[in-house]
Amino acid sequence: MEQSQFTSPFWHYYIVIIVVCSILWVSYLLWSQNVVKHKKDEDVKTTGHSWDGIEEYNNPLPRWWFYMFWMTIAFAIGYLALYPGLGDFKGIGFNGKPWTSHNQYEAEMEKGNADFHQNYGKFATMSVEEVAKDPNAMAVGANLFGIYCIQCHGSDAQGAKGFPNLTDKDWLWGGTPEKIKETITDGRVATMAPWGVALGGEERVKDVANYVMSLSKMQHNEERAARGQEIFKANCVVCHGDKGQGNMATAPNLTDNIWLWGGTEKAIIETITGGRHGQMPAWKGFLTDDKIHLLTAYVWGKSHPDYKGYPQDTKDYVGGIPTAEEPKKAAEPAASAPVVAVSAPAVAASEPTPVVAASEVQAAPAADKAEVRVENGVVKFYFAVGKSAIAANAEKATGEVVKAAKAGKKLVISGFTDSTGNAVANEKLSKNRAQAVQAYLIKQGVKKDSMVLRKPESSVGAKGNNAEGRRVEVKIQD
Repeated sequence: MEQSQFTSPFWHYYIVIIVVCSILWVSYLLWSQNVVKHKKDEDVKTTGHSWDGIEEYNNPLPRWWFYMFWMTIAFAIGYLALYPGLGDFKGIGFNGKPWTSHNQYEAEMEKGNADFHQNYGKFATMSVEEVAKDPNAMAVGANLFGIYCIQCHGSDAQGAKGFPNLTDKDWLWGGTPEKIKETITDGRVATMAPWGVALGGEERVKDVANYVMSLSKMQHNEERAARGQEIFKANCVVCHGDKGQGNMATAPNLTDNIWLWGGTEKAIIETITGGRHGQMPAWKGFLTDDKIHLLTAYVWGKSHPDYKGYPQDTKDYVGGIPTAEEPKKAAEPAASAPVVAVSAPAVAASEPTPVVAASEVQAAPAADKAEVRVENGVVKFYFAVGKSAIAANAEKATGEVVKAAKAGKKLVISGFTDSTGNAVANEKLSKNRAQAVQAYLIKQGVKKDSMVLRKPESSVGAKGNNAEGRRVEVKIQD
């Protein structure tokens, strides 16, 4: 019998006694009212009660009423045997399980899913592209979408403020069938950190907003945009790219005409100042694989009416339109390589990112390049002179620390600069670089409270090797 510190077994027996005694008392009372019998043609006597000249005959209970009452008592006994009602006794239940609303729900869902699989499981053996071409499958997908998705994405799948349009070619997390299924299955969390204070107040935020508006060819203030460009380069390119084209799975494209939270100056200022947070729930465990497969095909079909993949499914482009041939992918590092290093020009995120082989890891960092390396479990972000832009594809080197942070570990972030220049400016630059790394890790799904910005004893590192000194270190706290 389950108990807690707030209950006592007394109350279990108290309820049982009251219920059982009540049934016995009602049974006795019913039986006692069936004692009087009358023979045929016998005069019926009265009970002796009289009120205002009205007397009550001493007749036995009608047979139909008498037996119906016994049936009610029998039903009560059967109910208390099957369902909860006698104190802590949970009842015999069904199929070896005591009855609960949850168990009943699970049983009904299991039966419903089994029926669904029997009728539509055949589509799970087909590719997403094949399912999208099948009118019957798309009709089922539309019904599923209407049940689970229209609350956020609308009945026409064109979304609303804060909820993306699923019918266009703009994909933050990728528009291939595999990525769409991954999004539906595991969900997504997108966070834009608040930058109002970090950028220096309302006027500087407004400058950046006007520069962002210029990227998508909207009407804007030229003077503000010119000032905002410098602020953008110093703070925003790490996520949104040097041209504002965005980085898929990290930050949206700012050069097209698609705005999740609104593209007016006011809306953009609100986004920069207060940040944004969006979450797509994970449907794994709630929806079966059959239903997720059909929903994937429906969403992919709505955005790919000609049933062909688009370049925008895997990469963001300036203006949202591919303008050049895709650069070739860099060779992957050997599986046995113990150290990962990624380097790329700080202001050329669209160029291919070379991967430094394990044998090259001990070499000094490039003189004026942004790089990311992993050495002895410490992730080191190297920066170009005077910059806080992070190398493209840094996620190749940050996988372990991101995984550790999501598992509950704390990450310690420390920023350094080289030994040249003004000491006060260098200290500020080291802090900006540490904050840029923190913002980057937040984009990778690390919670802000899982990271600690720790000022080192000296923010100037590796005197005599300035390239080594321009870095931010990320360590997993022991």
